[in-house]
Amino acid sequence: MNYEKHLDSETCSKIIGPLVFEESSYNHLQYNAETKCLLCEDSFNLNMSLPVCLTHLFDVHNVVIEDVQNINKLHEYMTYWRNKFKCTPLEQLIPAVTIDSTGVRYFLMSVLLKEDKALRHKLRLDHALAVQEFERKDEHYIRPCLLCKVVFEGTRPKYFEHLSTQHNLQLGNPQNMVYLEELVNRIDEKLTALQCIFCEKTFPDRNILKEHMRKKLHKRINPKNREYDKFYIVNYLEEDKDWQVIQKEDDRYAIPRGNESNTDEEYSDWNEDADQIICLFCKHKDVNINTLCLHMDADHDFDFIQQSEHLDFYQKVKLINYIRKQVYDLKCIFCDELFQSSSQLTNHLVDNNHYKIPDVKIFDQPEFYFPTYENDSLLYLIDDVED
Repeated sequence: MNYEKHLDSETCSKIIGPLVFEESSYNHLQYNAETKCLLCEDSFNLNMSLPVCLTHLFDVHNVVIEDVQNINKLHEYMTYWRNKFKCTPLEQLIPAVTIDSTGVRYFLMSVLLKEDKALRHKLRLDHALAVQEFERKDEHYIRPCLLCKVVFEGTRPKYFEHLSTQHNLQLGNPQNMVYLEELVNRIDEKLTALQCIFCEKTFPDRNILKEHMRKKLHKRINPKNREYDKFYIVNYLEEDKDWQVIQKEDDRYAIPRGNESNTDEEYSDWNEDADQIICLFCKHKDVNINTLCLHMDADHDFDFIQQSEHLDFYQKVKLINYIRKQVYDLKCIFCDELFQSSSQLTNHLVDNNHYKIPDVKIFDQPEFYFPTYENDSLLYLIDDVED
């Protein structure tokens, strides 16, 4: 191999690209402070001078970060590896490539390293969830309707609701989607180009296009079109798995073919069981989440509403999954001490006043996005809790 050590500006721009949000409404999610180099005390504003930072890494430290323009939360990526390199030398963690002509070793940080791949996935998921949370709550979204003269103002999910209810344009459930503005822009571009959003055929004028989409039931996104995968949160949840892979996985609750003869009474009983909400600390069940919260406050001195009021929606989800796992593992939710039985754990929680949540960083981890128990009804009813 024969690599030049210094990159010209054109090559550099092709490799690193612009690391900016396409939409100004997301600017507040960017990290604008200085970020320290992986291996020295030099600092860089990654939004303003990423090419300078990458050139520094290449020229001074012989480090190359693969596909850097697609790393979300790059500041956190850099900080993670900087802290890692403080404990373990770079040479022991990162694979190196030696250039034949010069004998110089370059260290390639890429997804070929399992730890690097897992970190990039975590940051990608965290970023997508942060954008989704912003889109759910931002009430200052203003945009003309794609199909009528209405100028909409409100939240993005409400805009999607307008498209669905008023025009039967089915783009998906916005609660399960992300980067909604980019999706709307893409749909707008196709309609402006007189292109059907489902079959992508082009038509001579807008009226013919609208009639085609109406008659063919093409007022929807084609799920087989991979360009839309970016906009559905399910494609971010598991590493190397998109919605199609997840859909093909076995469903342990599916009824085998030929065994569909359940009576209405049996199905009704199954539904009643599914609606039961189980206490975080004991086997008490209730059908009303607010009544259950009163039980936890009275019997366990755990005021869920008060203790979680400073958390956002996703942190509450992770808190519930964390507590479920700790209790299952017979560990204290506050100090993490391990016990031999449920009664010992309960006595410890009472005697030490440990019916309280730990520091947020303890449970605000990617592993707790996923339910500890299947069909945990409490997770689906968080928004129904009333003060």
